[in-house]
Amino acid sequence: MKLWVSMLALTACIAMAAFGRPNHPTSSSAMTEDDFRKLEQTWLDAAAVPDLPTLQKILSDQFMGTSFGHGVLSKEDVVPPQGMAANHMPKCVLKDSTVHIFGDTAVLMGRVEMEASQKADDIRITTVFQKTSSGWEVIAIHMSKA
Repeated sequence: MKLWVSMLALTACIAMAAFGRPNHPTSSSAMTEDDFRKLEQTWLDAAAVPDLPTLQKILSDQFMGTSFGHGVLSKEDVVPPQGMAANHMPKCVLKDSTVHIFGDTAVLMGRVEMEASQKADDIRITTVFQKTSSGWEVIAIHMSKA
Protein backbone atom coordinates (compact mmCIF):
# COMPACT_ATOMS: atom_id res chain seq x y z
CA MET A 1 0.00 0.00 0.00
CA LYS A 2 2.83 2.42 0.92
CA LEU A 3 4.49 1.71 -2.42
CA TRP A 4 1.25 2.49 -4.29
CA VAL A 5 0.79 5.83 -2.44
CA SER A 6 4.45 6.71 -3.05
CA MET A 7 4.11 5.98 -6.77
CA LEU A 8 0.92 8.06 -6.97
CA ALA A 9 2.65 10.99 -5.22
CA LEU A 10 5.69 10.69 -7.49
CA THR A 11 3.46 10.63 -10.59
CA ALA A 12 1.63 13.76 -9.36
CA CYS A 13 4.94 15.58 -8.77
CA ILE A 14 6.22 14.67 -12.24
CA ALA A 15 2.95 15.84 -13.83
CA MET A 16 3.09 19.15 -11.96
CA ALA A 17 6.70 19.70 -12.98
CA ALA A 18 5.98 18.82 -16.61
CA PHE A 19 2.82 20.87 -17.05
CA GLY A 20 3.11 23.60 -14.42
CA ARG A 21 0.28 26.02 -13.80
CA PRO A 22 -1.81 26.42 -16.99
CA ASN A 23 -1.89 30.25 -16.98
CA HIS A 24 1.65 30.81 -15.76
CA PRO A 25 4.27 31.23 -18.49
CA THR A 26 7.13 28.84 -17.95
CA SER A 27 9.28 29.38 -21.02
CA SER A 28 11.86 32.09 -21.41
CA SER A 29 10.08 33.28 -24.57
CA ALA A 30 6.88 34.16 -22.69
CA MET A 31 5.69 37.73 -23.14
CA THR A 32 5.65 40.00 -20.10
CA GLU A 33 3.42 43.00 -19.42
CA ASP A 34 6.28 45.28 -20.50
CA ASP A 35 6.64 43.33 -23.76
CA PHE A 36 2.99 44.09 -24.56
CA ARG A 37 3.54 47.76 -23.75
CA LYS A 38 6.47 47.78 -26.19
CA LEU A 39 4.38 46.01 -28.84
CA GLU A 40 1.61 48.59 -28.35
CA GLN A 41 4.12 51.43 -28.77
CA THR A 42 5.47 49.74 -31.92
CA TRP A 43 1.92 49.71 -33.30
CA LEU A 44 1.41 53.38 -32.40
CA ASP A 45 4.74 54.34 -34.00
CA ALA A 46 3.90 52.40 -37.17
CA ALA A 47 0.45 54.02 -37.37
CA ALA A 48 2.01 57.49 -37.16
CA VAL A 49 4.34 57.09 -40.16
CA PRO A 50 2.47 54.98 -41.54
CA ASP A 51 4.76 51.96 -41.70
CA LEU A 52 2.53 49.60 -43.70
CA PRO A 53 4.75 46.47 -43.51
CA THR A 54 4.88 46.73 -39.70
CA LEU A 55 1.12 47.34 -39.48
CA GLN A 56 0.53 44.39 -41.83
CA LYS A 57 2.56 42.16 -39.51
CA ILE A 58 1.15 43.39 -36.18
CA LEU A 59 -2.55 43.45 -37.12
CA SER A 60 -4.37 40.14 -37.49
CA ASP A 61 -6.22 39.46 -40.74
CA GLN A 62 -9.35 39.22 -38.55
CA PHE A 63 -8.60 42.59 -36.88
CA MET A 64 -11.54 44.76 -35.87
CA GLY A 65 -11.57 48.10 -34.14
CA THR A 66 -13.49 51.20 -33.23
CA SER A 67 -12.26 54.74 -33.27
CA PHE A 68 -13.83 58.17 -33.44
CA GLY A 69 -16.00 57.61 -36.52
CA HIS A 70 -18.95 55.36 -37.14
CA GLY A 71 -18.74 51.67 -37.82
CA VAL A 72 -16.26 48.93 -37.15
CA LEU A 73 -12.80 49.15 -38.71
CA SER A 74 -11.19 46.22 -40.51
CA LYS A 75 -7.52 45.61 -41.22
CA GLU A 76 -8.03 47.05 -44.72
CA ASP A 77 -9.21 50.32 -43.16
CA VAL A 78 -5.95 50.62 -41.24
CA VAL A 79 -3.57 48.99 -43.73
CA PRO A 80 -4.73 49.88 -47.25
CA PRO A 81 -3.89 47.67 -50.24
CA GLN A 82 -0.59 48.30 -52.02
CA GLY A 83 -0.59 51.58 -53.92
CA MET A 84 -3.52 53.13 -52.04
CA ALA A 85 -3.14 56.23 -49.86
CA ALA A 86 -2.81 55.45 -46.16
CA ASN A 87 -4.38 57.38 -43.31
CA HIS A 88 -2.21 57.83 -40.26
CA MET A 89 -2.46 58.97 -36.68
CA PRO A 90 -0.32 61.70 -35.12
CA LYS A 91 2.68 60.51 -33.11
CA CYS A 92 1.40 59.03 -29.84
CA VAL A 93 2.92 57.78 -26.60
CA LEU A 94 1.39 55.09 -24.40
CA LYS A 95 0.83 56.20 -20.78
CA ASP A 96 -0.70 54.73 -17.62
CA SER A 97 -1.31 51.25 -19.00
CA THR A 98 -2.43 48.01 -17.42
CA VAL A 99 -1.91 44.60 -19.02
CA HIS A 100 -3.56 41.29 -18.16
CA ILE A 101 -2.37 38.08 -19.80
CA PHE A 102 -4.78 35.17 -20.19
CA GLY A 103 -2.78 32.33 -21.76
CA ASP A 104 -2.70 33.06 -25.50
CA THR A 105 -4.63 36.33 -25.14
CA ALA A 106 -3.61 39.62 -23.56
CA VAL A 107 -5.55 42.83 -22.95
CA LEU A 108 -3.89 46.23 -22.61
CA MET A 109 -5.85 49.24 -21.35
CA GLY A 110 -4.33 52.65 -21.02
CA ARG A 111 -4.07 56.24 -22.06
CA VAL A 112 -2.43 57.46 -25.24
CA GLU A 113 -1.06 60.98 -25.40
CA MET A 114 -1.05 62.52 -28.87
CA GLU A 115 1.93 64.70 -29.70
CA ALA A 116 0.14 66.79 -32.34
CA SER A 117 1.64 70.24 -32.78
CA GLN A 118 -1.68 72.06 -32.38
CA LYS A 119 -2.49 70.49 -28.97
CA ALA A 120 -2.06 67.25 -27.15
CA ASP A 121 -5.21 65.14 -26.82
CA ASP A 122 -5.59 62.13 -24.57
CA ILE A 123 -7.19 58.96 -25.86
CA ARG A 124 -8.30 55.91 -23.92
CA ILE A 125 -7.29 52.67 -25.62
CA THR A 126 -8.06 48.99 -25.20
CA THR A 127 -6.03 46.56 -27.29
CA VAL A 128 -6.51 42.79 -27.45
CA PHE A 129 -3.55 40.64 -28.50
CA GLN A 130 -3.66 36.98 -29.47
CA LYS A 131 -0.80 34.54 -29.89
CA THR A 132 -0.74 32.84 -33.30
CA SER A 133 1.70 30.57 -35.09
CA SER A 134 3.47 33.68 -36.44
CA GLY A 135 3.66 35.47 -33.08
CA TRP A 136 1.49 37.93 -31.17
CA GLU A 137 -1.01 39.94 -33.23
CA VAL A 138 -3.50 42.70 -32.46
CA ILE A 139 -7.00 41.31 -32.96
CA ALA A 140 -9.06 44.22 -31.61
CA ILE A 141 -8.71 47.87 -30.63
CA HIS A 142 -11.13 50.34 -29.10
CA MET A 143 -10.13 54.00 -28.97
CA SER A 144 -12.15 56.85 -27.43
CA LYS A 145 -11.46 60.40 -26.33
CA ALA A 146 -10.57 60.64 -22.66
